[in-house]
Amino acid sequence: MTRSDRSFPVGPQLLAICVAFAALLLSVPIAGAAPSSDQVQSAHQAAVDAERRLNEIQAQINAKELELAAAVARVDQAEGELAQIANQIADTKARIATAQAQYDRIREQLNQRAVQAFMSGPGSGLELVLGATSLDDLSDRLEYVDAVAQSDADLAQEVANLQAALEVEEQSLEQLRVEQRAKVVAVRSLRDEILTSLSYIQSQRDAAARLVSDTIAQYRNLRSARADYLEQLAQQTSSSPPHTAVSLPPGFVNPLDVCPVDDPRVFGDGFGAPRYAGGFHLHAGVDMVSNYGVPIRAPFDGIAKRAYNTLGGNSEYVYGDSGYVYNAHLDHYAANSDGPVQAGDIIGYVGDTGDAIGTPHDHFEWHPNTVPGNWPASYYGYTVIGSAVNPYPILVDVCG
Repeated sequence: MTRSDRSFPVGPQLLAICVAFAALLLSVPIAGAAPSSDQVQSAHQAAVDAERRLNEIQAQINAKELELAAAVARVDQAEGELAQIANQIADTKARIATAQAQYDRIREQLNQRAVQAFMSGPGSGLELVLGATSLDDLSDRLEYVDAVAQSDADLAQEVANLQAALEVEEQSLEQLRVEQRAKVVAVRSLRDEILTSLSYIQSQRDAAARLVSDTIAQYRNLRSARADYLEQLAQQTSSSPPHTAVSLPPGFVNPLDVCPVDDPRVFGDGFGAPRYAGGFHLHAGVDMVSNYGVPIRAPFDGIAKRAYNTLGGNSEYVYGDSGYVYNAHLDHYAANSDGPVQAGDIIGYVGDTGDAIGTPHDHFEWHPNTVPGNWPASYYGYTVIGSAVNPYPILVDVCG
């Protein structure tokens, strides 16, 4: 229930502080032009997608370059084979020329022998024998006739052999020319394939360059602009004012070792305030208003666990020995925010995700394993809502 007999030492001050804080944000020179966290996150996702696409493009280029290297190797091999065929053709032509010259010479000798035989007439051989003057002379004349006949036969055989060799060489030459034409066609095809591959690689590189220019560069520029914005904002925002101490029950030991939110920060006793976003409910925590990107820390040793819901947006639990705390509306998580943490470790950064659009703050809840006795009620008259206990007293104790 709400206690009407209590004064409100913090509520109006908190409202005034929030108004002043909002005015301060609007007074920052680059605030109007600064990208929002949603814009940066959207650009970051686009950059992640672009980097994934870049990796795909690089893999495609690597595969194509392997194909290209294989094609170049085949061209080198084919050109070597072409050179070998050209040498074989030159050698074959030389052999054909030599055989042709020898063939022509022997044919000329045969032609001369035929002319001589014709001019001598059919009896020339008999007259040569009958004209012998002795047995020795006759023997010599018969050997001469046999030698002339054998010489003519040998010349005729050599002509036939050369003619057959020429035919074989001509066939070999034609086969070599056929192989040469096929190799030339293959080399041209391989060169076309290489040119196509080079064109593909260039197009992929152009696509990658456009991705870097249009997406990744945009994200980096947005991130840099937002970082500058946060830095200037932090420099112009003063630290939170001290709160009036709240008496804690005797013997109670504060479970929080460090303040959950770094300076600058402001917070008030808002536990139990009515809320209507997502349906009427009571505010089960304290809103620690700060700047975008201010660190949120684990208040004690324990296990951190990320979460998300429509009201709290990016959220973070930290479970310790005496209970757990819940932080909501984080701009983004810290790298080591999902697992064991020690008191003071950064688990995330102040933002406005969920239903807190436009007002960066950390919604902080405390859920102890056992509700402390005689615990101070909030301004709205609440000590416990569900399993959450009013955290204002322990926040004042540890944060000032």
